[in-house]
Amino acid sequence: MEKSLTVYQSTLDASRPLLMQAMARGDTTGGAATLDDLCHGAPVFELRDETGRPIGAYVLAMRDHAAARVCWVMAAGGSAPGVDLTGQVLPCVERQARTFGAGQVAITTRRRGLKKKLEAQGYELTGWTFRKKL
Repeated sequence: MEKSLTVYQSTLDASRPLLMQAMARGDTTGGAATLDDLCHGAPVFELRDETGRPIGAYVLAMRDHAAARVCWVMAAGGSAPGVDLTGQVLPCVERQARTFGAGQVAITTRRRGLKKKLEAQGYELTGWTFRKKL
């Protein structure tokens, strides 16, 4: 279901409860990084529904490489029953990435369902991350 969503600039502290959902559902760092580590200094955006209620948040970080500037989605969390937040928010993230001068958007996830949603929107799997605690 399409829902009217508005994106606002936020702060890590204000959006922490929504972003912690992402860490709880699938920490991709193996416990090596906290939310603060992942999002240090990066812009935070909050999604609000038509009533102004916060329903999601995400953090974008630009990384410059020799061949491209990459916009990384460092954390994203939230929920709205019956709404595909991924489907509705990714086009906005892609527009924001372009305004930051990025030529790519990159997302790391542990969630199998998100992998399928991303592939349906043209994203491709470019590698795996393996970790071993020492």
